[in-house]
Amino acid sequence: MKKTISVYWPLAIVVPLAAAAYLHICGNAASRPQAPLGADQLTAELARAVSYGMIDATSALPAKPMRAATAMPLAEAS
Repeated sequence: MKKTISVYWPLAIVVPLAAAAYLHICGNAASRPQAPLGADQLTAELARAVSYGMIDATSALPAKPMRAATAMPLAEAS
């Protein structure tokens, strides 16, 4: 029995520490929502993607027109 305890005691310390670190990392990621990119950052990311060859004219799908939106009748004030 002493041999078992002496072999596995580091595991009893490492596993809870790893679990605590994982929960800490997940908690930080969940509480920090990703903000939308600004126009200058968005155009820079698009230019970078084009320069790396991720986007080109032949691979782009043709744009589909949006469905016509039907206007809802306005409720009359009483």
